[in-house]
Amino acid sequence: MSDDVPWSRMSKDARLSQLGKLFVEREIETQIYSILDKMRASRLIYDEPRNAVITGETGVGKSKIFSRYLAMNPTRRHEDGNLVRPVALVDIRHSSSPRAVAQSILLGLGITKGLQAANVTDLARQAKYNLVRQRVELVMLDEFHNTLTDAGNVREETRSNRIAEWVKDLCKTKDRTPEWPDGTTDENIPFVMIGTRKVLNIVNADQNPELASLTPFNVSIPRYRFEGEGGIEEFETFLVKLDNELPFDDFSGLAQNGMAEKIHIATYGLLRQIHHLVTYAAELAIIEGDAGIREHHLHRSIEDQRNLLQSNLLVDGEEKGRVVVNPFAPPSLTRETARPMAKSGCRSR
Repeated sequence: MSDDVPWSRMSKDARLSQLGKLFVEREIETQIYSILDKMRASRLIYDEPRNAVITGETGVGKSKIFSRYLAMNPTRRHEDGNLVRPVALVDIRHSSSPRAVAQSILLGLGITKGLQAANVTDLARQAKYNLVRQRVELVMLDEFHNTLTDAGNVREETRSNRIAEWVKDLCKTKDRTPEWPDGTTDENIPFVMIGTRKVLNIVNADQNPELASLTPFNVSIPRYRFEGEGGIEEFETFLVKLDNELPFDDFSGLAQNGMAEKIHIATYGLLRQIHHLVTYAAELAIIEGDAGIREHHLHRSIEDQRNLLQSNLLVDGEEKGRVVVNPFAPPSLTRETARPMAKSGCRSR
């Protein structure tokens, strides 16, 4: 999209605003969206819902993927006046119990009354009733590993069993009547459990076989690697696409002349870190009137945001001791003189 826009003719404010809208479609997102669509379709075909686990370390872009899917499936009003919410996205707070998760789901559905006094059974019943009433086809539980963190003395395995049993019941429980002794398929509500690798403990076939049998989809979102021909090519391809979306008429050369490796060193290939690094550098370039991002912009981006970038380097599992390093050359009196390559839509200026 960006190569069709004459950015140099637009105001700085318009170009800065574009930085908040940057999006590069990745293959992993297409794969996940396809799975989510299948889950929603299959709930009306089979007797039981089909759930999914989506994992990835902090900073790989999990939350962005699902917030985009939510935006693609907005809430609307049916012609009968009732609210229709095809997809629900719920953020799970630290140390969340089944009761707290049920409260979060109800709050996400706009239900606010009576949440504090009710017990977990009543809250689960209310959640299921309102999910069906609002015609929810998919519930996405972000940061779901927080159900396994606890400040008390409850063992993780016990918490895992408890939350697995609760999810299993909520996604598949149906009202049985003489007319519908097996319930109806519109009461199947598939769940997506999103988080770090800890979430896999909840659907461990040895610990929680029933929920595991309802969870056929398991996707891991990797960070970008700068190793092997395939890994390097994938990262450089991503940077070229990102470069093309930046609000400049010319390419900044993010994937050229060793710049890709430096960006990887600075960010560990984590999408969130890349976003902070590149968008701030782009801000500097726009404000200073440069034709694109240059290495000294990236250098200053790290120095100005070092605390933010370091705080984002939370690690999952065995990845320890990551620190922010600055591999970029600082500003100097010698500025780059090579003419940058113009984007295809901006060649005649």
